[in-house]
Amino acid sequence: MNDILAEAFWAFDHILISKGYDNPAPHRHLAKHLIFSVNNKFECVVENASFYCKGVCIDSNVEHTIGRNDGNILVFLFDETSVLARELSVNYLMGKPFCVLDEKLSSKVSTVWEETHKDSKKLDEAILSVCQLKRSCRIKYDHRIHQLLESVSQMEGIYQNAISTLCDVVYLSRSRLSHLFKQQVGVSLSSYLVFEKMRKAYTYVATGENITIASVRAGFDSPSHFSAVCKRMFGLSFTDFRKMTLLKEVM
Repeated sequence: MNDILAEAFWAFDHILISKGYDNPAPHRHLAKHLIFSVNNKFECVVENASFYCKGVCIDSNVEHTIGRNDGNILVFLFDETSVLARELSVNYLMGKPFCVLDEKLSSKVSTVWEETHKDSKKLDEAILSVCQLKRSCRIKYDHRIHQLLESVSQMEGIYQNAISTLCDVVYLSRSRLSHLFKQQVGVSLSSYLVFEKMRKAYTYVATGENITIASVRAGFDSPSHFSAVCKRMFGLSFTDFRKMTLLKEVM
């Protein structure tokens, strides 16, 4: 690993962003959040509630933003379809749009940061362990949903015919597949595919491709389309995100 922290650590089911993620525009997207401050409390605005804390868990598709602060902020974004996202729902959210985390947990995260922040992979693993989040079992989706998720992960990009292709893979009509996905996963299939398109574009940029090639390869109409979706989903332009992060995908 690098001898400095890779400031965005992208795994197959989540991303960890470290520092530089303060004061984004209010936004919502299909990922659950864990947000911690390594130092002082930070201002968090979720829907119409404003409060200060050292740690918060936020459900997907809930509008939020983070105010400016003087310390390091750690932001986890969890794929809504992942085992880890389900564990957040059960262990922390329990049906609520957000929950402020116990400061003892936040203190443990700060300790982990001090011990492992020079190695982003170790930092990621240590924080997940402190939060008791494990990929200990496979989510019991319908086998066709598992097949769909696997197919999406293997696609080079999410193109206009993506849903038709997936219908052929699982032998379901578009309406039936959309209904089953929403029922099983809890988000719409079309929204999930947009999130996956974003993931693929980021990954291609991380491996050295320029934004034009990466965005079109992932399935966007143009780099401007990619940037607009990035702003809408993450509250940050791709240019701002790229300036503050070093992207690295791990499997």
